[in-house]
Amino acid sequence: MKLTDFEKAFLRKYLEIYNAKWVRVYNNKHLLLDTRVDLYTIYKRKLKIQPKTGKETYTNMFKDLVEGNWYYIPDLLGK
Repeated sequence: MKLTDFEKAFLRKYLEIYNAKWVRVYNNKHLLLDTRVDLYTIYKRKLKIQPKTGKETYTNMFKDLVEGNWYYIPDLLGK
């Protein structure tokens, strides 16, 4: 999995500021819809502060990730 610099900075921001540990993405391979990113705590509870679809995310963001799978953010940043 290869992430762009913006995607790494996006994940790093939510990891450091909001302590997000898990991520799930939806619509990441859609041609028109912006990617929906859901962030979770270490216990897989949804964060209250979620990124705004269309403002903080864009079309084809996280295109290398499988839609709906759980990803541990420190592992994504370490690869």
